[in-house]
Amino acid sequence: MSHEPSSVTLRWVRISKTVEVKDETKGLIRSSISAAPVATTTSTPNSDIHADSKTTKKRILDNFSGQACPGEILALMGPSGSGKTSLLDVLSGRSKFDADLNSYITINGAKSSASSMKTLKRKVAYVRQKDVFFDHLTVRDQLTYTALLRLPSSKNKSEKHVEVNRIIAQLKLTKCADSPIFLVSGGERKRVNIGTELLTDPSVVILDEPTSGLDSTSAVALMKMLKKFARSKNKTVISSIHQPSSAVFASFDKIMFLAEGHVVFYGSPAASLRYLDEKNLSCPAGYNAADHWMDLLVVDSARDQEQQEEDTCTDVDIENATLSSPDITDTVSLIDHDAAKDRLIEEWNNEELASQMEENEREFHASVNDDFGANGDKTIVDSSTKFGSSWWTQLKVLTHRCMKNSRSAIFTPLNIIKSAAIGLVTGFLWFQMDYTEKTVDDRSSFFFFTMTFWVFDSMFNAMMAFPLEREVIFKERASGTYHLSSYFLAKTISEAPTRLALPMIYMFIAYWLSGLNNSISIFIGTTGCTLLSVMSGESIGLLMGATIMDFERALVVMTVVALALMVVGGFFVQNIPSFASWLKYISPFKYAFDASKRLTFDRDVPCDGSGVLETVCLGQDTGFATVGEVMDYLDVQGSVAFNVFMLVVLSIVCRLGAFYALKTRKAVERM
Repeated sequence: MSHEPSSVTLRWVRISKTVEVKDETKGLIRSSISAAPVATTTSTPNSDIHADSKTTKKRILDNFSGQACPGEILALMGPSGSGKTSLLDVLSGRSKFDADLNSYITINGAKSSASSMKTLKRKVAYVRQKDVFFDHLTVRDQLTYTALLRLPSSKNKSEKHVEVNRIIAQLKLTKCADSPIFLVSGGERKRVNIGTELLTDPSVVILDEPTSGLDSTSAVALMKMLKKFARSKNKTVISSIHQPSSAVFASFDKIMFLAEGHVVFYGSPAASLRYLDEKNLSCPAGYNAADHWMDLLVVDSARDQEQQEEDTCTDVDIENATLSSPDITDTVSLIDHDAAKDRLIEEWNNEELASQMEENEREFHASVNDDFGANGDKTIVDSSTKFGSSWWTQLKVLTHRCMKNSRSAIFTPLNIIKSAAIGLVTGFLWFQMDYTEKTVDDRSSFFFFTMTFWVFDSMFNAMMAFPLEREVIFKERASGTYHLSSYFLAKTISEAPTRLALPMIYMFIAYWLSGLNNSISIFIGTTGCTLLSVMSGESIGLLMGATIMDFERALVVMTVVALALMVVGGFFVQNIPSFASWLKYISPFKYAFDASKRLTFDRDVPCDGSGVLETVCLGQDTGFATVGEVMDYLDVQGSVAFNVFMLVVLSIVCRLGAFYALKTRKAVERM
């Protein structure tokens, strides 16, 4: 096992990052990133998208240098699109930067490699801006499941519970510890998000706009807590922040201001004000320094050129206004913000800062022993395993979590009432049907309605619930919490009982009220077909949710697919055109419908002169239509065993497809 330091110093020198952006020029959906284009921008036709579309390279990080030290908070400030989150992604090891001999990141003085950055992710707590959880779990549940999954197996369950209680006390979550997450306040929810990451005792804590959505009091309290954590635990804290209050601004140890993918200042908050004084861009007395910086860096694109010319002033104008006017807004309004921003970008000396970081590296190596060996490329943690727990432990914990979550989200009193009510309505509408020629079509329609309702219900519930679930998966997988296979199997095992309980309630009521068949075995068989159709529908919904990332598009596609599969299910259209006949072979409606009809018509049907089976009953000496004749009339295909087998195959194949889609798709969504 390699050495594991309790603290980590991160330095980055001349870091740049370039991305390719697809530009649609014919009014199609555009993909854009607010950043300065690379000086050597190249555009190439992209025939896969549009004949006139181009791929443009844009530099979202341009020559970044800086450092984050243990016991300190480094804040990244700048307008939207300035590169804050992109830099955090690079520093956390979740994104690569442009390869260059002069560009590198050091971890405690050792230059990073692909393996060391990958290993660093295990010791970095990355708190995303969006607080994504299973909302029906309590605060204690969320932290406990995280501890069981991410803390090393060397700790027993009791020790992991002790860690959970420590985090709850440290983050002042005791009062809401046993409340569902959807009932806690925004500040408490943010602390739960932070606590989820702090459980692993990370060396580096990275936060993406942690005060977003919080009131000023909650924001100040949160930053005080983080500062206390950094000082007392000697941890490295890096946080992006949009527009902090004066109290929050003053609490930072170091601050880096960004604009359009460039660094415009790096140093202490006090030094940032002295720097503005040197540039004749002084912050007026009594004005929030953070607001003043943001005023300088935000591009006011709404103003036209004429207005910009009217607003242009000289440094002398600003100085005179500062001396003569007691009104802060008079001074601020005189500053040409666009010109000030361009000037700050141009005059900041990136190379001087890079040289300073290199000098800091030399001093670091001179003052401490090189714990990383002569090659300077050792990992900072034991990388023998990627996950904190075994696959089997993950399966057990995730099964328990999914079962608890599904009981709260699926098996609710409202859903139970809904299932029972629909069962009653269905049972009374098809009430006590006689087993005669007259009710052949009614029995058939009963099963088609049943299959249609429950397959649709499972399809759309699975598809609509999956976007949030997908975000949780991506977030937890990015932190190395579990294998995707253990999660997917746990989800299948745990949700089956709760999701299948609702159609069982329906069938128990509707089946016996309608008088379909008094045989217990037929009841069990038809109920089993209904449950298999529900599993197939859920699998199709999961496949759509995992494959199509955009919710609205997934909903549209799901609607079209579900209706198409229903129409070819054997009830509405008997003569399907040859070019569309293949659809019935992938329709769960068809297989469940046919299997149920074969089961319920278990004996010959008496002819009663109603004319439903006129072509069959006409001229019958026995007065009965045989089971085979009824099956031909209803166009039932395949045996019960075949139809059941196909439902199982559909369910398995679609679930494997959903698993593959999640496995191969990169987590590009911001969480």
